[in-house]
Amino acid sequence: MLLYITAEDVFGNDTPERRGPRPLHRIPETLAGLYDLGLRHHVREAAMLWPTDDGFESVPDWKVDRLAIRIALFGREKAGVEPGERVAVFGRLGWLWPVVDFAAMGFGAVPVGIEHDLSDTALAEVVAEARPRLIFATDAGSAERLLRLAREAGVGDATVVAEGLEDERVLPLRRLLDDGSILDTAERAQSFRAVSRQIDSGSEALWHAGPGGLARLTHAEAMQKIEPRLRARPAQKGDVAFVGGPRVDLPTRLALPTFVGDGLTTTALGREARTDEDVRALRPHKMIVSGEWLETACRDQGPRWPAGLDGPWARRRLLERLGDRLRWAETRSTVSDQTARALDAAGVTHQLTTDGTGPTKDTVH
Repeated sequence: MLLYITAEDVFGNDTPERRGPRPLHRIPETLAGLYDLGLRHHVREAAMLWPTDDGFESVPDWKVDRLAIRIALFGREKAGVEPGERVAVFGRLGWLWPVVDFAAMGFGAVPVGIEHDLSDTALAEVVAEARPRLIFATDAGSAERLLRLAREAGVGDATVVAEGLEDERVLPLRRLLDDGSILDTAERAQSFRAVSRQIDSGSEALWHAGPGGLARLTHAEAMQKIEPRLRARPAQKGDVAFVGGPRVDLPTRLALPTFVGDGLTTTALGREARTDEDVRALRPHKMIVSGEWLETACRDQGPRWPAGLDGPWARRRLLERLGDRLRWAETRSTVSDQTARALDAAGVTHQLTTDGTGPTKDTVH
């Protein structure tokens, strides 16, 4: 469910039902429209929290919006990316995943997401099929792999965009953003926004390559998977959603526009191997993590954990570990019945998700 602010909220009103964000009557028909709408609200203090070495950087709506616009403008005017052509993102969870997705979709291009642990052979096959103009590496290890493949002609004519590599085959991300900032005039930015709101729902929204193969979704198909999320998890002002890394599978990729697009949720991108620390610091309301981590979090409660895991003691200890604000947890793999009962005792809705669709009777507790 998407939300907006009414005039009564701005000027004040003592009537409770007039206070706070109001639900929109219509959910956008495209992912590009969802991103655009969410970044126009400016209700939340931060749209996203991006990981740093010592914590998180708070990133407001306008900064996410400007980065997407600058990448989009560079792609269109410098790299010649046309509607229907592809731009790829490869690597571990990072800010480039949602930003490049919106940048490509906003001008009618198709972002191709490639999971970080595909084999070199599978990676080269995806690139050969997609033929992207640009491939963005989200981390140093992925950038090195792409550069090696570029030297072996394994990425075709694609330009590798990455930081920290000195090679004629690599376009530094900072230079791309600098060039994009020069192109980023008010008229061009408005053109991007106007186009993003007019994308046809039947056009291709994204490709995604993971261990299960290559998936292709239109905007309509993607929104059919996202809409149950929006309705099942109505956002509230101040919500924090935690997305654990390093894997960015298709459900995780669809969750990012869901959180960004509701206009209220702040989305934190987790640091690899530091999920415990991040969850304790952020105390999220919603999370997407591996089933293995959640299983450990529910079971690792000390020697006096009572049998059954579903009593008052279980609830208290679980909330100590996961935070007392958590109300929704999604996992990419199954958890035990004992863990599901512990989550239920703590008042946390759990959903197993494997393809980005909404909850089913067998997976929600």
